[in-house]
Amino acid sequence: MKIVNITSKYLWIFLMLMSCTLFSQEQDYIPYRKGQLWGLCDTRKFITVQPQYNSISWYDDSAKGFHAEQNGKFGIIDSNSIMVMPFISNKPITVDDGKFLVFDGWDYYYYSMATRIRLEKQILIERPPINDRGWGGYDAEANHWKGKGEKVLSWDDLSDEDIEMLYAYDNDQYDLTFKRDFIEISSADGNTYIGIYIPQLKKIYLNTPELAHIGWQYYKGVPYIYTMNTSNLMGLVDAYSREVYPNKYHEITLINDYQLVYLSEPDPNHQNNLIFRTILPNNKVLDGKFEPDVQLLKNGNPFQLYYIMINGKKNYAGEDGTLYFEG
Repeated sequence: MKIVNITSKYLWIFLMLMSCTLFSQEQDYIPYRKGQLWGLCDTRKFITVQPQYNSISWYDDSAKGFHAEQNGKFGIIDSNSIMVMPFISNKPITVDDGKFLVFDGWDYYYYSMATRIRLEKQILIERPPINDRGWGGYDAEANHWKGKGEKVLSWDDLSDEDIEMLYAYDNDQYDLTFKRDFIEISSADGNTYIGIYIPQLKKIYLNTPELAHIGWQYYKGVPYIYTMNTSNLMGLVDAYSREVYPNKYHEITLINDYQLVYLSEPDPNHQNNLIFRTILPNNKVLDGKFEPDVQLLKNGNPFQLYYIMINGKKNYAGEDGTLYFEG
């Protein structure tokens, strides 16, 4: 009898550990798209739910499943595609006060989470609760050097060394325009753009007939200067004027907070289109503009996900360049 009790005890512990492991894995399943259909996969791109739905969400702990859409109706499934709640709602199902809240096209009704039986009608129709990791996410704000409405430099911000550096241009022949963190130098008549002075670097960058310096910023602790050629295409040089990116881009954006680089360049085959690329912190290059999203675990280590909007839905990629969508 004693042996049976010990065995039962360890079996119970084992089952609890397995349950926790499964729960953790569910949290880390990623919406995966193939063509127009959605399923689920893990960070290794192992498919757990075959793509068969019109849309699918992240795991929703309150609903104990994944919100999915099929043929215009919404339901909730688990990680094995077994129904937690049938596809009967005209809107995504939410959880309110421990009960499912379903919209049948006319009214909201409560359903039991245990039996899935319809309960009372919702009397006071309010906006349904929004789940944090249901259909949502966040969009990272671009930290670009071209800020609007920001405080600009003034003479009072300059040191004696700055004033000495600008001495040759502080007269009637030149015009000094103070920006947020640099000063534009141009001719007094406005016909010639001479260059820029960057107080933080104590350095003047003079333009050439082919190339103008238009701004700068720190990226990963290193200063970079934006340039523009006569075709209004952007490039990037380092503090010593060595080329980092050639002048062929419509726009270059350095996102220092997330260590991302966004590049866009004219499409040679379609004049009005732009080709976007994202350079990740590990220098992996993805086609398209990917924003940072959630962080999962892969092999026990933090694993950053990024997303791109395609047809109004988020499609995901991993920090190692893995795409969790195709077609």
